Amino acid sequence: MLTILLLGTGFAMLLQVVNTGLFVGGQNEDTIIAANLAQEKIEELRNAAYPAIASEVKATVSGFSAFERQVDVTTPQTGLKQISVTVYWFAKSAETSANMVTYVSDI
Repeated sequence: MLTILLLGTGFAMLLQVVNTGLFVGGQNEDTIIAANLAQEKIEELRNAAYPAIASEVKATVSGFSAFERQVDVTTPQTGLKQISVTVYWFAKSAETSANMVTYVSDI
């Protein structure tokens, strides 16, 4: 009887560990997707004409309905634009974000 109780307890603990591992794996996947979506937008803007680089409001990313992306463009000095791309998504009912920043010059 004691053996069955110990095996049952051990099995329940093992299931909890597997469940936690699966959740963490899902979080990692979302973070990788967010980083790729931010990088994609940065590359798109770096290849655009300098005058066409502009801020974008927070909006759902096409093809990735669980993610939203926002672009903030500032001009820290003449002929230089700072591009900040932030991707948002929900993990465990809390909004999470990933941010990437780059600079583009008018040369």
